[in-house]
Amino acid sequence: MKTFKEHLIEKYKDYDGKGWVLGTKEEPKPKDKDIVWISKVHHYDDTVRSDDTRLIIVKNKGKFSMYAKSDKSGKIVFDFGDKPTLDDAKKFASIRKWQEKK
Repeated sequence: MKTFKEHLIEKYKDYDGKGWVLGTKEEPKPKDKDIVWISKVHHYDDTVRSDDTRLIIVKNKGKFSMYAKSDKSGKIVFDFGDKPTLDDAKKFASIRKWQEKK
């Protein structure tokens, strides 16, 4: 039987994100022109655990960075990490049930 710690390590071993960034000095501040994809407002999520957020995908130095952005404050609250292509980032968004804003 796995310990709780072993279970967590296995569950998140493929997760390359950084986690919560709100309130840190490392908070990314992407420019609107660099945002290539934005989702509809997403409500409470087991991963992000924050109401009224949107997933944004930002082109950043040849990679695609994925962030949860507060719809109310406009600040980045969570960093999901980077993907090498826009298609990979969109696939990540669909797995997490984020829907594109049209």
